[in-house]
Amino acid sequence: MPKCFLGTSLYEACPPSCRLSFAKQDVDEDCIAKNKLEAFLQDKVTFKIGFSAFSQIPAKTLEKFIWTSKDNLELISYFLYIGEPTLVREIIESFSNHTLSYLFKCDFENYMNIRDSIKREKSIKHMFDIRSFKYWTFVSYLRICDLIQYFVRYLKEPEYACQFIVILPSEIVSNLNKYTGLDFEEEKSLYTALGDSIYELPLQSPKIYEHMMQLFAEDFEVSIILSTMEGLIHRQQLILETSEKLHTYIAEHRIDKNFQFIFSELNGMEIGTASEILNQLLEKKMITVSQKLMIIDFLETGKLEL
Repeated sequence: MPKCFLGTSLYEACPPSCRLSFAKQDVDEDCIAKNKLEAFLQDKVTFKIGFSAFSQIPAKTLEKFIWTSKDNLELISYFLYIGEPTLVREIIESFSNHTLSYLFKCDFENYMNIRDSIKREKSIKHMFDIRSFKYWTFVSYLRICDLIQYFVRYLKEPEYACQFIVILPSEIVSNLNKYTGLDFEEEKSLYTALGDSIYELPLQSPKIYEHMMQLFAEDFEVSIILSTMEGLIHRQQLILETSEKLHTYIAEHRIDKNFQFIFSELNGMEIGTASEILNQLLEKKMITVSQKLMIIDFLETGKLEL
């Protein structure tokens, strides 16, 4: 029975940290992790052995395995779905853009096939909210930006690249050309690929608004609609900046200090805007529903009912 360079057989789990220990060595020919993955697909070895092979297989060997067949790709997608975030991030970031783009295209195709059946799920706003595809959110922002550039510049497929914008932080999106290296026309093609969702982008990242106005200055339809959003964008920027300021303060101070600070920041603000800021704190579990209602009541009446 064949064994690997560490003496492990096909029917034994790969040793922990094997891939990390031998990352700098060319063990491709001696590593039998690929055989274990194939054996798992054929129900010849246990889940423990199959997953250990996925966890420890050298990156370039795993990439070859993914490209061999659709079944292989689906198996690796499943392991990425159930794997720990740290392991998943490490594995994905070791892949080439060529392999990552293939993996994402397959995932996006699967998402499109089930999208109609999940439209009623209010908790699902985009494909990355679905557990099967959530592992993409484990990938570093810089690696995502690199993949965005690959889709736009080399594959000429901005329709895939634009899907990632929703999981990038506002500060990254606001300076996307800096992080992706896209030129004026490439960046414009990326946002155009969003379709009608292009108008949600400055609401997600208000600081990008002026830049988008410059990008689409010669596009009459887009620039006209964007220009009507200026007041809404400024309001959204106030909401996001105040929410972040309150979140930081609450995380660092006692609860009695928190309420005093919240009152001082929201006092005099339009009630609807204040309520949206409190909703963001509520979503992050920084305040409770009863605390939100108490603050709103105070802002409306100027009296604090305990």
